[in-house]
Amino acid sequence: MVKTKNKKKNLSESSVQKKKLEGKKPINPFEVHINKDKQKVLGRKSKADRGLPGVARTKAIKKRKHTLLQEFTQRDKDNVFMDKRIGERNASMSQEEKAIARYAAEQIKAHKKKNIYSLNDEEVLTHRGQTLEEIEKFEDPKSDEEFSDDENGKGNLDKKFVTDAHFGGGILSKPDSSLSRKDLIEQLIIESKRRKAEKQKIREQTINLTEKLDTEWKDLLPLMTASNKSIEESTERPKADDYDIAVRELKFESRGIPSDRLKPEEEIMKEEKEKLEALEEDRLMRMKGFLEESDGRSKHKSADDLDDGFRVENIEEDDTLAYGEDGTVRNGKKIEKSTEEEKDEEDDEEGNEENEDEQEEGEEDEDVEEQEEIQGEEIKGLKESEESDDSGEDDNLSDLKESESSSEDEDSPEAEKGPTKHPSPAPEPFADSERLQKIQEDLQKRKTIMEKARQELPYTYKAPESLNELKTLLKPQTPDYQSIILERIVKCNHWSLGQGNREKLSKVFEFLLEYMMECAHISETSSPDDIVKCFEIFDRISPHLFDLAQANAFTTATSVQNLLRERHEKFEKNQKIFPALDTLILFKIVSLLFPTSDFRHPVVTPTIVFMSQILLRCKVKSKLHISKGLFISTLMLEYTVLSKRFSPAVINFLRGIIYLGTVKPPILILKIVPPFKKTGELANLLVLQDDQTNLKLNHLGAHMRAGDLVEGRIDDDYRIRVFLTAMNLTDEFSKQLGELEAVYSIFEPIVKLLNINSYEKYPENIRKHVEKISSDLLALEDKQLEHLVKAQKKPKALRLYEPRIEKVYDGKKHRPMSKEKAEKEKLIHKLKKEMKGAIREVRRDAAFLAKVQIKNQIKSDIERKRKVREIMNEGACQQAELNEFKRKKK
Repeated sequence: MVKTKNKKKNLSESSVQKKKLEGKKPINPFEVHINKDKQKVLGRKSKADRGLPGVARTKAIKKRKHTLLQEFTQRDKDNVFMDKRIGERNASMSQEEKAIARYAAEQIKAHKKKNIYSLNDEEVLTHRGQTLEEIEKFEDPKSDEEFSDDENGKGNLDKKFVTDAHFGGGILSKPDSSLSRKDLIEQLIIESKRRKAEKQKIREQTINLTEKLDTEWKDLLPLMTASNKSIEESTERPKADDYDIAVRELKFESRGIPSDRLKPEEEIMKEEKEKLEALEEDRLMRMKGFLEESDGRSKHKSADDLDDGFRVENIEEDDTLAYGEDGTVRNGKKIEKSTEEEKDEEDDEEGNEENEDEQEEGEEDEDVEEQEEIQGEEIKGLKESEESDDSGEDDNLSDLKESESSSEDEDSPEAEKGPTKHPSPAPEPFADSERLQKIQEDLQKRKTIMEKARQELPYTYKAPESLNELKTLLKPQTPDYQSIILERIVKCNHWSLGQGNREKLSKVFEFLLEYMMECAHISETSSPDDIVKCFEIFDRISPHLFDLAQANAFTTATSVQNLLRERHEKFEKNQKIFPALDTLILFKIVSLLFPTSDFRHPVVTPTIVFMSQILLRCKVKSKLHISKGLFISTLMLEYTVLSKRFSPAVINFLRGIIYLGTVKPPILILKIVPPFKKTGELANLLVLQDDQTNLKLNHLGAHMRAGDLVEGRIDDDYRIRVFLTAMNLTDEFSKQLGELEAVYSIFEPIVKLLNINSYEKYPENIRKHVEKISSDLLALEDKQLEHLVKAQKKPKALRLYEPRIEKVYDGKKHRPMSKEKAEKEKLIHKLKKEMKGAIREVRRDAAFLAKVQIKNQIKSDIERKRKVREIMNEGACQQAELNEFKRKKK
């Protein structure tokens, strides 16, 4: 039975194969192409040993005709409607999600058109294209929906009426009806009018009822409010919690105003310059002696003033005297010069003050001298007139008496009847003295104001164009005035105010740097006051030096590098001598102008190397050397506080300072690193000579002084301050380097020195402070140092003679590599293969399109030739007919 089943299966399989072969097209043996292998391997089956290139080419051309050719023919055509509505082509979105997405897009588009600085986030609500505010303004706010003509509220005819009256209704739908079409139309019109009348009646009734309800509702409102108040009073209101209070506070919180903007740097500098120019103009006016009104405003000057120095005095209000060069009195009615006006400008409600044009300082001084001379002559004339005889006074004052009598006659009521003679009044003895006193007071006041104006600094300055010009501005002034001058130079010549100001301020930076170096160039034998003054100048100028450095970063770096190079060349010549004070000031300037936290900086990095060389090479022999070394050590701490770099030179110098202040036991041998010496007088330079236990010294306020940078004698007070400063610096460096594993190894020599010293002669508070620092350094020992150890080699495994089994055997030899590398190589091989195939397909597509274009060109050329041939034939026929007509005519 088993054999029969197998026979049936074999028969069925053979029949299926026969059917498949009958359905297939027989293969042409001439189209089969056999691919020869370069190296034949037994047992390897190749998929591409045979192929049908003709069949494959035909399939590819047919496929390109349906795809590439269609795209080529429609490349410049746009006959497809694309629905670009948001979410319309996304089947996963519901209608509600689509509406939300479209509304969000509209809101974003509308928000872009609004003012981006507007802080009002409230949206404008609309109804049927109108805002709610516009709807509220309507007299009849009733909606059309209340009076719709159909059940749905759209104002249309109902469905039954439309089906009966239109689309096959009427006579066609009712063949048995006796009514004609005309009657049906008239009936339709009557029915529609009746329906409209009913609707209008219902509408009017509804409006009347609505108005009646509104009036009755207004009458009920007072009762409703009263009842609500009673209910509220009866019920206790819940207390507002913290959240409600916070919400209300945020609701009524004042919002920012768009007008309160931050001004840009250009606008700020422009305002500062205008302010300084106004102050300078006021100072120049005060230097010329022009006073201001009591309210702080300058006196008014008419627009049509000829500025000729004269004014007409009102004689009726006050008669003034005018004196000649010989002291005689002239008529007060005459025109007076501007010098007399200047005497009386302090009196209330006096004439307008005369302003003069701007002049040079020399001309101003001449004007002041002339005014003083004229007023002196007037005073002299007044004195001579007082000392003269009575007869002389009567003669000289005759004009004055006449003018007074005439003025009295005009004022009296009898002047209307006619001129009358009156006896001349007696002269007042105190009139001239009072006038003389007023003139003197006015002159003294003018002198004081003009002197104060001269002593004031100018408010506007031009940028100095040379070092000498800068020196003339700064050297005569105090440090505070020098700071003010530099501030005004920067404000008046800021780079945002002009195109060439940046280059000017860059030059000013170079000049100012050289000026500071000259100020710091002080000899070692100078007085401490000179050092203090140098540091005061540096303290006042350094902020403005930083502002000038922002003008041009490249020029700033180049200038400082040149100065550093010069100082380093001098140091290389004398490597064992500490540099001068100007070099130390330059180190401090570098830390103020440039960032010290960079890993590598073109200015800061060479400066750190320079300071390290100074601490390692220069010998410590005197007070000046110790002070300079501690100054550089403090700068090194400032340089490395952010970057936390380790500087061995500083730690070694601090160790040497502590060594100089430590009493050495005769038996114990201590190691010390140059430039410090082991034995001799210099080895005990900072050891206390006398007992200072009773000295009251604050360990937090015992700092180094500016006077220590001058050569002098070393006393116990200086020794204590140096030792305390060295200990404080050691403590700071230990905190800075605390993250290092080798921190205890770095400070271990200092710990040994501190353990040796007993500090018996030091004050009690300083001794406790040093012991605390010593205990902190000892606590660093707990941080274990992991020494570098060479990595041990892994023992080589014995060679195993086992077969190497591959997961998939394909008959090829593969290089041994990791799994990740094998995957990478496979992907690279696949990429290259796909790239070659893509390039091949692109070339074939280009060739196919070229053939199509050539065929189209040939077809169009043939069509054009055919049309030209037809035109020529028609033209020849016409010409023949024309010739035949001409022959017949002849």
